[in-house]
Amino acid sequence: MLLNKSLMALVLATSALVLSVSADARNHGGMHKEHSMQQHQMMMEKLGVNDEQRAKMDKLYEQRKEAVKAHQEQMMELMQQQRHMMQQDTLDKGKLQSNLRKQADIRAEMMAGRHQHYMEVQKLLNEEQRAKMKELRKEMYEMRQEMREDMHDQAKERKQDNKK
Repeated sequence: MLLNKSLMALVLATSALVLSVSADARNHGGMHKEHSMQQHQMMMEKLGVNDEQRAKMDKLYEQRKEAVKAHQEQMMELMQQQRHMMQQDTLDKGKLQSNLRKQADIRAEMMAGRHQHYMEVQKLLNEEQRAKMKELRKEMYEMRQEMREDMHDQAKERKQDNKK
């Protein structure tokens, strides 16, 4: 019984992680493709990159976008397999755990790729541009944190309103 509860908790946690991966991947394609490119262009303008830097950054951006797309496709296939497994009358725990490990590995590869991309961009910038990028990233982080807190507060308020 404890093993089943642990396995179900693992499945739920991985499902949440997969949704996060899907959201990350969608930011580099589909509806958000234009928005992602606009962010890329805006960042380069704010940093004051020259034509040579811009060309190299555009190339890195396209490579990153393709890598994310490939990871997204792999993840979607694994998610489909997982849904199929969960609909069966019996559960093959070994297969499910293997699938979940593969999903976690892809997520880790995506995060490492994001960091590697950032480091490669840093190499193209001069000291002043790197300092500016650090400042801009800090501002974006703070803005996102405020948005999360606002959303959390709104959800709390809705929950309290529903109790009344």
